[in-house]
Amino acid sequence: MDAAAHQHAADPASDRAADAALDPTIARLPHRPPFLFVDQIVSTEGGTAHCAWNVRGTEDFLRGHFPGRPLVPGVLITEALAQTAGLAVAGVRTTATGGGMLVQVDVRFRKPVVPPARIELHATEAGGLGVLTRFKVEAIVEGERVADGTIVLAILEDPQPGADGA
Repeated sequence: MDAAAHQHAADPASDRAADAALDPTIARLPHRPPFLFVDQIVSTEGGTAHCAWNVRGTEDFLRGHFPGRPLVPGVLITEALAQTAGLAVAGVRTTATGGGMLVQVDVRFRKPVVPPARIELHATEAGGLGVLTRFKVEAIVEGERVADGTIVLAILEDPQPGADGA
């Protein structure tokens, strides 16, 4: 890492400025650029979120996936769907501020996504047990489904004051 990149990575002031520029609901996610893929919330209601990821075609990861014929990596579409699921949870569980963890993925890719593209992301809560919540997810580009399946998140609650016996 060069000195300028290292300085930016350790600069809390620039991190706070970047956080301030985020949509307040999106800022509830634990992710930050360059690993924050949801860039627009269309709607959230009752355990459902509809978001979007606008892939410009200039993102650095596209240089190697694949040179001369870029495709949006399916693993990143899956991560964007998981972030959308996290926003669906944030809309109904206000105590779920401890973040979440992706614990299971069953996503099928129907068509490749060629940038530039607006990827519509949908996540709907479909049940759960304890800290685990299952979501039906779907990604759509230009009206065509490009991926769908289920994702399970472990939703972590912040510890309550005094819960540790202190």
